[in-house]
Amino acid sequence: MSSPICWSCVQRDGIILAEAGCDDGSTNVIKTAQKITKMKPTAGWEVSRNFSMSSNPFRGIKFHLHECAGEIDDRPSDGIIIWAFSCVYNTTECNEETAKAFLTKLVFVSEPLRGMPWWREGATLSAQPSFAPTLQQQMENVEQIDKLAKMQQHVDETTAIMQNNIENILERGDKIEDLQEEAQKLNAAAKVFKKNAKKVKRFQMLQNAKHGVILGTAVTGVVGVCVIPPLIALL
Repeated sequence: MSSPICWSCVQRDGIILAEAGCDDGSTNVIKTAQKITKMKPTAGWEVSRNFSMSSNPFRGIKFHLHECAGEIDDRPSDGIIIWAFSCVYNTTECNEETAKAFLTKLVFVSEPLRGMPWWREGATLSAQPSFAPTLQQQMENVEQIDKLAKMQQHVDETTAIMQNNIENILERGDKIEDLQEEAQKLNAAAKVFKKNAKKVKRFQMLQNAKHGVILGTAVTGVVGVCVIPPLIALL
């Protein structure tokens, strides 16, 4: 079964630790993946855009996580590790917000693993046997991620409506007491909605994180059970 997310990877300081995915047969996915992985790290998101979406509907997106090494390893106390989470998605089947939600989930799923020696010090593809199956599994479950992304969008939209309501109340010149009461009601309603959304999101992330760690460990322990070949790391 094809996935709207065609390829994904995790990098540490520019080194690809694990990747999963396949090309479209015309090297469009490979070219887009190479382009996005080579883009310089920033404080947040990077997007590679194609000039001709008709001939190449694939787009790359990357998120950077800057981590202070501190006392975790032998790096200087002010040393920085730059983790990068990238993916290539098909714009005819997936939008940018879903791709961002997918990468955000990878950040949480990989959090308990990023302290491992082969993650912090390993060479190219050092985490491939253990984490590539997790990448593949997350790519196949992108529809669930899309639902969570839409839920977050609803939270953001509700917040925007609340702000607009308060501005309208101020413009009408209502009494400050009425404004405070209205704001408290809106705030309480938003908190309930956001709390429920966070519970669903946290539950999904924990379930997938547990599944990913268990799956990765199983693959590491039993050679040949599930091998995910790299796409661009060895090119």
